[in-house]
Amino acid sequence: MNRSIGKQLIGNYLLIILLILLATGAILSVSLKQYYLDTVKNNLERETRLAASMIEDYLQINGADDAYLGKIGRILAENIEARVTVVDTAGMVVADSEYDVGELGPHGGRPEIYHALQGETGISTRYSDTEGQQMLYVAIAFDQEDAHGVVRLARSLEEVEAVHYQVLLLILLAIILIGVIAFMLSTRLAANFSRPISELTTAVGEIAHGNLNKRISYWSDDELGLLASAVNDMAGKMDKTLTEISAVKDQLEIVLNNTVNGIFMVDLDARISYANPKAVKLLALGDDYQGRKHVELINNYDLLQTIDEVRRMLQPVRREIQLYTPAEKQIEANVLPICKNLPQKLGGVLVVLNDISELKRLERVRRDFVANVSHELKTPVASISGFAETLMNESDPRNVKEFSKTIYDEAIRLSKLINRLLELSRLESGKSGLNIRNVDMVRLIEDTVELIKHDSRASQINLIKPAGQVLVECDKDLIVQILLNLLDNALTYSPKDEIVTVSLMDEGDRVRIQVIDQGEGIPENEADRVFERFYRVDKARSRKTGGTGLGLSIVKHLVENHNGITGVESFPGKGAAFYFVIPKKQNKKQK
Repeated sequence: MNRSIGKQLIGNYLLIILLILLATGAILSVSLKQYYLDTVKNNLERETRLAASMIEDYLQINGADDAYLGKIGRILAENIEARVTVVDTAGMVVADSEYDVGELGPHGGRPEIYHALQGETGISTRYSDTEGQQMLYVAIAFDQEDAHGVVRLARSLEEVEAVHYQVLLLILLAIILIGVIAFMLSTRLAANFSRPISELTTAVGEIAHGNLNKRISYWSDDELGLLASAVNDMAGKMDKTLTEISAVKDQLEIVLNNTVNGIFMVDLDARISYANPKAVKLLALGDDYQGRKHVELINNYDLLQTIDEVRRMLQPVRREIQLYTPAEKQIEANVLPICKNLPQKLGGVLVVLNDISELKRLERVRRDFVANVSHELKTPVASISGFAETLMNESDPRNVKEFSKTIYDEAIRLSKLINRLLELSRLESGKSGLNIRNVDMVRLIEDTVELIKHDSRASQINLIKPAGQVLVECDKDLIVQILLNLLDNALTYSPKDEIVTVSLMDEGDRVRIQVIDQGEGIPENEADRVFERFYRVDKARSRKTGGTGLGLSIVKHLVENHNGITGVESFPGKGAAFYFVIPKKQNKKQK
């Protein structure tokens, strides 16, 4: 259990005061007892000398008489309140004021008697077996003609002990009284001293728990005041610093969470310490990836080998890697060591994954486009050039006419291809404006079908439409162009005498128009590419039919200009259904 500084101060104050009082009391008690004992000794010594002088005077006048000496001893004892004992030079008691001399043994061995017989003043403090208490003895020798001996006075020390006890009691009472006063004063002083410390402690605790707006309201010129001011300044700077760090952290988190690149880190223990959402999705790491071994979560040998290579060599590596799970993607992996110039615990490997699948696809489309457009342009140009060269040396009118017709047909084909390319370029650049108006889509489809009635294949078209009008905001001419392209495509690839179906479905806030043919269909792996420029499923058959490979690409762009989508549902061996969906209301009308 924590003790407050106030309680510690009170305890220390009281302990110091108590020790001082006890030491002072002990010294005073010993000193007073010794002083009183010395006073009793001095008094008893004077009285002993007086008794010795009186006995000498008596012996000078009356001679030696043991009985009378006993009487004199008793008289002296009554006057000075002390026991009087007279001992001869042989150590035998000749008179005693309190006891029969016959009961008292030899006293020559008593310390005070021994010293007195040696001509000194004998003083001794000891326990008396005769009196049964602690006694003070003073003995002085006397010498008168034929009488020699020692007179000894004895006084009980009970009075000294009683006085000493009273002194101790008074000292104890003084200690208690002073202790109570000291406790009250120390409590007051400790409270005054600990109050700002308590406030400092509380404020620092709140700051430590995140309340950086907390301030200490203690103002003083002493050390505590300076400490309070320093804590307030520290809290303010911490608040500012943490706010800046939090802002940077939020910005960094937003960037990492919304970047198109997958980013993750592998620490020194080969565990994934961080991964942004893009990396989690690309590698299917799951929600519990943090702290797990990278070999447990990454299902790609090339990527694992690259990471381990960087961890071993501490050199950055850039490599294109093919992912197969959870989806087939081509990625560019930039793997960098991050242990240089950093504390050891922060080291590891940083992996940046860039999904280049779309770039690779566009690069493949570009290559195909260049190859296709080169071929498409090269074929009619070669035909025109060859037949023109032949025509220059031809004199047969029939051959001239045939060659001229071939040149004309190839020129028309070339012109058609160039116009389609120009139209597609205009659509992709977004420079083609829309003339939006309310159009009855049922009537529009009927009119479009009428436009191709001169074609012998038109009788094969079956129209499915809802009853009544279906009004849609669109560019009428562009929708007709979309329908003509889809119908031409369906009629071209449908076997002879097979029906092409055109259906219009009202889906509430949008319409779906679908053109279904009975051709060979489109392989599933090529369905996503049929709207690319010059892409043909059956290239030989397409060129034979005279197609440019740009129709469906134009359809896609025209539909997207109407905020719609295009698609195809393939039934290999049973035909295909090309459709487009556009909203009935355009968000932005264009002129």
